Amino acid sequence: MTKINPPWWQSAIGYQIYPRSFQDTNHDGIGDLQGIIKRLPYLKWLGIDFIWLNPIYTSPNVDNGYDIADFQNIASEYGTLSDFKTLIAAAHKQDIRVIMDLVVNHTSNQHAWFKAAKTSRNNPYHDFYIWQPNHNHQPPNNWTNFTGDSVWTYNQATDEWYFHLFAPEQPDLNWENPSVQTEIINMITWWSEQNIDGFRLDALSHLKKVSFETPQPTGEHQFDIFANNLGIEKFLKRLHDTFQSLHLMTVGEAGGVHADTARNWTGPQGFIDMIFELEHQSRQSEVPPRADINHLLSSLTTWEKQLNSQGWLGIYLENHDQPRSLTVYGENNPVAAKSLATLLLTLRGTPFIYQGEELGMTNMPFTSPDQIDDLPTYHDFQRFKSAGIATDLALKKATSWSRDNARNPMQWTKFGFSDNAEDSKKTWLVTNPNTTKRNYQEDRENPDSILNYYRRLIHLRRDDDTLKSGDFKLITMEKTNILVFTRNSTDSQRLIVINLSDAPQTISLPEQLLNKGWQPLIATINPIPEISQSIHLQPFQSIIWYN
Repeated sequence: MTKINPPWWQSAIGYQIYPRSFQDTNHDGIGDLQGIIKRLPYLKWLGIDFIWLNPIYTSPNVDNGYDIADFQNIASEYGTLSDFKTLIAAAHKQDIRVIMDLVVNHTSNQHAWFKAAKTSRNNPYHDFYIWQPNHNHQPPNNWTNFTGDSVWTYNQATDEWYFHLFAPEQPDLNWENPSVQTEIINMITWWSEQNIDGFRLDALSHLKKVSFETPQPTGEHQFDIFANNLGIEKFLKRLHDTFQSLHLMTVGEAGGVHADTARNWTGPQGFIDMIFELEHQSRQSEVPPRADINHLLSSLTTWEKQLNSQGWLGIYLENHDQPRSLTVYGENNPVAAKSLATLLLTLRGTPFIYQGEELGMTNMPFTSPDQIDDLPTYHDFQRFKSAGIATDLALKKATSWSRDNARNPMQWTKFGFSDNAEDSKKTWLVTNPNTTKRNYQEDRENPDSILNYYRRLIHLRRDDDTLKSGDFKLITMEKTNILVFTRNSTDSQRLIVINLSDAPQTISLPEQLLNKGWQPLIATINPIPEISQSIHLQPFQSIIWYN
């Protein structure tokens, strides 16, 4: 019987790059494609198999590149299409694949399609977008989007309202129009011809709209009408057939898709190769920003169990839209960073490391509203000030969970991503001051650094078939902030204990796990206790054993 090799992405480790903040090489304060090329040897040393680039397309940057004005061109601040092709070739030479971020739910209002569409109801591109007639100068319904604003904006030239699930500058595409589907597929095919390896698909679950006469729910189900609606399957199938024919890997951001239905999206008959779930993020406090660790662990294990042997998960703890996980889950404790790394790199699925996570980068201590870039964050700050909250507290409340925390320049040296102190003063977003002590240059030479722990763990996973593809089995979550599970293959097991508590803990192992000849592989803290029915753990001590 011929053995079927799993697809490459099931044994790969990904690395998310936010290009604007990764590496500046032309001293303009903005990261660029040449900067990514410069750091490919680092990524190879770290053990990365592929990189995911946040949007680098031409864009007015109302939403930091997720408002695309030209799907087939590179934003000038990052470089040129020639630079991108050089990056692809250089990455492939290092055996590193490249996937791009792609938005197919909407475009920028500066895209040529929308500029034409808004001029006349008879324009060929008018039906590329979603319009409703104007009655009594009122929006077609009272739906509000994720920021609490109306999903409708009036267009005077056609006396109509257009639909936008996100900002008014991001009009939604009309996927009911076959011409839209064809244009998107032609664009995807063009990028495949540039030799890319896949796509991360943004806002994928929003393509199908419900009737605009549908009342919007209230409370926690307010946004259910915007995601995973009946009929989306026909759009996803056409995309899937295209990606499959071009041999492109896909990972989808799929809000509104839950663990019990995710196998329909990413199982053997699914539409995408793997899925990013959005359910493990749960706020516990605003200032300081803390999340419920038990919710994190229980959500991840629910998804692990549901997709065991029936689908594939893209695993992440932080990204460009989330604050730094070390601040949120570990109160900036360096040892906690190692436990979080152990969690990320031992679950079943494809791990995605966000740039700087491997350095233990933390949230930014904002000291002035002038340091804010993210518009929703600045609006929150103004709202708090208007409510009479003192400036310092208003700034803390607004920036605590801000996306800006993840978008500060990468900490390569004591100057961040700049080459010198003068350049570091003009970066597009302020650099975290702790870059003077926590940076790649310093940490690479320290064998006990967070960076070197990540590297050891990455290479361990790369060489361990059980950690790469073994089944997941939950052992216990009886203790607060602790997760115990095994990864199991035909002839071996790995026992993983994750302690995300800042206090010593004692756990009890079930009888069936004893007397199996366990040997330690790696731990966040030494000494490593012997396997017994009761195991005493130090704060943030996480351990992997093998047999």
